[in-house]
Amino acid sequence: MSQSYPPDPPNGRSNPRLDEIIAIIVALATMGTILFWTLSHPNRKLTLTPDQTPPQTQTSSENQTLSKILEDSLPDGVSAPSGTTSQPPTTATTPAPTVNQPWWIALGLVPQTAPDTSIATSPQPQVTPVPPETTNINPTETACPTQPNGGNICSTTPPPVTTKSTPQTAKSSLIPEGYWASPFVVYFINKNWATGSDQKPLKPDEKITRGEFAAQLEKAFNKQPEQPPIKFKDVPQNFWAKPALKEVTQSGFLVGYPGDIFRPKQEIPRVQVLVALASGLELKPPTNPQQTLKIFTDANQIPPWAIEGVAAATEAGLVVNYPDKNTLNPNQTATYGEVSSMIYQGLVYRGKAQPIASDYIVNSP
Repeated sequence: MSQSYPPDPPNGRSNPRLDEIIAIIVALATMGTILFWTLSHPNRKLTLTPDQTPPQTQTSSENQTLSKILEDSLPDGVSAPSGTTSQPPTTATTPAPTVNQPWWIALGLVPQTAPDTSIATSPQPQVTPVPPETTNINPTETACPTQPNGGNICSTTPPPVTTKSTPQTAKSSLIPEGYWASPFVVYFINKNWATGSDQKPLKPDEKITRGEFAAQLEKAFNKQPEQPPIKFKDVPQNFWAKPALKEVTQSGFLVGYPGDIFRPKQEIPRVQVLVALASGLELKPPTNPQQTLKIFTDANQIPPWAIEGVAAATEAGLVVNYPDKNTLNPNQTATYGEVSSMIYQGLVYRGKAQPIASDYIVNSP
């Protein structure tokens, strides 16, 4: 009987056994399933670090390279399980970018444990507002004290301006102290009417011309024209008072001399001032002018053509005489103080000014 030999013991370096091949296939199938599950859910979000970069795209060429690596790692004669070489989605885009992330996260091999959660970011540092500097304020005092005129030093709105109805006074350089016609002249200066031919303020004792008198009448009364204008032959086209001459001749204050002569630069006598006022204000002469004029000690010096006009002006209270109110001085050149006082009395007669108490106003008998 021949002796039989036992079979050769298994060699560890020979081909792998069936159970090892099955284990390898199961492991590869599991990895392929995980890889397929990861790549087929593009809406999955990953927990990222605060540092982020633009989204990375995994292409089909990369998946093919991964499958090739898996196939090369299998033993000889073992094929990759079904599903491992299937074509993955063309692109898989992560919703949020990553920066300096590990390769296994970039390839999508580690799924997010909590799906559909927002990306974790580092919390923003909270800045504590710094209160503005404050000053210690006495409780008994206000932060913005009120000024005496009603304003507030903390407000940009200017305080209301209050005006006092104090009477204006003329400059002392124009009116001497204690001047007899001071109230009348002050009124004209405050009205800005006291200007002469050179547009300079008229002085109270300065003699006045016919042209300047016409300008004073025009400013004071501004009466509507009632008569056609007169073209005076001796008034230049560029004469400064020509508009005033036109108005006062049309309104009846002045008519000039015969032959359309006005003589604008001639000094005007007092009698002409009174007659012009009586004519422009349309004063009616008294029935007995001579009786009215007896109040003047020099009534006989009044020209015949001016008797009715001077009497009417006297009856209306327009005559103002200085220093003696009973002395008319009809042919004496009128000063600005005398003209302003007589024109003012004409405004009182018209109700355009309040009466002024004066010892030189002539009261009719």
